[in-house]
Amino acid sequence: MSSLVTGSVAVCTLAVAGLAAAPSAAQASVLLKNQTATAVVETVDRDAREVLLREGNGHLITVEYGSAVRDLPHLHEGDHLKIRFVETLGAQMAPPDSPLPESTLTTARGYAHGHPRGVIAAFNRERGTIKAIDLNTHTASFVTDDGALHVAVLRTQAMQDFLATLKIGDVVDITRAESISYVITNENVPQPPANGQQLAVPAGDNVAATPAPATQAAPPAAPLEAPPVAGQ
Repeated sequence: MSSLVTGSVAVCTLAVAGLAAAPSAAQASVLLKNQTATAVVETVDRDAREVLLREGNGHLITVEYGSAVRDLPHLHEGDHLKIRFVETLGAQMAPPDSPLPESTLTTARGYAHGHPRGVIAAFNRERGTIKAIDLNTHTASFVTDDGALHVAVLRTQAMQDFLATLKIGDVVDITRAESISYVITNENVPQPPANGQQLAVPAGDNVAATPAPATQAAPPAAPLEAPPVAGQ
């Protein structure tokens, strides 16, 4: 989905009022979003690679899923969905001489109690070099490999503790993990195959993510397992 693969902006907030954990002094991770909603699929435009959803409150949401996703598992016009949207953020010190981190995107499909389900999980990764640190305002400035300067305001304790371990010139890998998952809840839905398959990752769908600008924010989303917390 579009928000799963968009790049960072010049000024960003790396943590909001979410759950946080600090596995070690050299890394930190934060759960930014974990939301659920219901929606109906209005249209699926496979040429434009867009899906139009109508939420339970009547609001319309356009979701772009980018060229890296070959197709949306099971999804068709008129489907009623339970959606879950999970977003995590992690940062860790980059090991010396380690290769640049790569962004990836994975899709999967399966069944939940006989109802088709799908998931798209993206890991947007980038490396930055610390240029300035202000512990009083919990702010860090860093330059990514494309030469862009970013200013990050760290708003959770885990990220602030991580900031205190850094110094000018340190190299940090940042991972934003986002997943949108859904279960189709129509009264009449296709039944699972005879082998009882519960979740399958189509071959070749674990590919490098291709950024696709979002027209609107990605919807909240469904009872599927959350992706691994970024930065671990």
